[in-house]
Amino acid sequence: MKTASTAIAGRYLVFFAGEACGEERWRLEAGGDGGLVVTGEQVLEPPHPFPNRQEYRITLTESMRPTGIDLRWTVGARTIVATHRAEQARWRVRIEAGDQVREQEGDFPEFAEVEIPSMLSNAFLLARRDFAVGGEHEFPVLRIGPPLMAVSPERMLMRCVEKGTFDTPLGPIRASFYVVSLPPQSEDEGYAFWADEDGFVLEAYEGLDRSRPWMRLVELTKGV
Repeated sequence: MKTASTAIAGRYLVFFAGEACGEERWRLEAGGDGGLVVTGEQVLEPPHPFPNRQEYRITLTESMRPTGIDLRWTVGARTIVATHRAEQARWRVRIEAGDQVREQEGDFPEFAEVEIPSMLSNAFLLARRDFAVGGEHEFPVLRIGPPLMAVSPERMLMRCVEKGTFDTPLGPIRASFYVVSLPPQSEDEGYAFWADEDGFVLEAYEGLDRSRPWMRLVELTKGV
C-alpha cells in the first residue's frame, strides 16, 4: 500500500437491521514523522436505536500499527472524549465524560492489535498478517467502544474462508472473505466481511448472514 506521497479516502454506508442508518467518511495519509494518520467521522441516525456521532484521529506506524487514537463520541447531549496512546509496550487511556475523568493502563505487546468501532481498523490488522484460504490467526486485541470508548481486552480469532471477486458499487474487486470471533464465543456472535487486497473492508455483516449488510464501502479514492 503506497501512502508516502498520496492519500486514500473512503466512505462507508452503515446499516441497522438491514436498513441504511448513516455513513462514515475517512481519509488515510502520510504523517509528518514517517508514519500514517487517519481522520474520520461516523454519523448514525434512525432507525439506529442510538443515534450518535463519532469523530476520530488515529496515528499509525509505517506498518500500520496504531500508536495513538483520539475519539470524540456524542450521543444526544452527552460527549465523551477518549485519548489513547501507545508508549513502548504499554497502552494508556484518558476518558473525559462531563466533569468526570477516568484513566486506564495495560500491556500492549507487539503481537497485540487494536479495534475501534469502524471497519477501517481491519485494514490495520490485515496489513500486519497474511492469510491463505483456510488460514487463521488468534491474537490479543484491545477493543475500544461504547459506552465510554474505553478498552476491553479480548482474544480475537480471524479466519479467511474464501477468495474471489466481489461485486461492489465501484465494480468487481479481487477480495477475501473473513470471519471474526472472540473465543470462546461462537462465530455467529461475531462478524464477517469482504476486504480488498489492501485490506480495506468492502462489505461487512453482523454474524454470518450475508443477506443483511452492516457496512458497505460506496466510495474509495486512491492517490488524492
